[in-house]
Amino acid sequence: MKFLVDAMLGKLVKKLRMLGYDTLYYRGKDPHELIRLARRQERVILTRNTRLNPESAEDSIIRVMEDDPVMQFRELLRERVVAMNEEAFFSRCLLCNVLLDKISREEAEGEVPDYLFHQQKAFSRCPQCRRIYWPGTHLEKMNRRLAEFSL
Repeated sequence: MKFLVDAMLGKLVKKLRMLGYDTLYYRGKDPHELIRLARRQERVILTRNTRLNPESAEDSIIRVMEDDPVMQFRELLRERVVAMNEEAFFSRCLLCNVLLDKISREEAEGEVPDYLFHQQKAFSRCPQCRRIYWPGTHLEKMNRRLAEFSL
């Protein structure tokens, strides 16, 4: 499932990307453009806007009721809008939403701090922004956080 998240739910974007969901963030104000974009890209709209209504049967809009971002995420899990698929975790750039490419240690050398290069064995890179990711302590923290979300 691919999502288009409106400005009312901006803090959900990174959480959904952490899970591996293809998630775009729409910062615009035009609700008709939001719906057209979702339709063109076959995305489900996530919003808190109670006045946003489908324009046709093909439009899919899910209203999130919770105010708090952690509770919003739990709501999506509880309602089975999203699922925890560990194989997809951390497969997307948190900034660009692009699928990450595995890279060799040699490709990461000189691109990451030396101490990280010597500690880590696996690296990935965003092909768009070129940001490099590795399974460091932040991965452990995010895994703990994801476990908390599913409670």
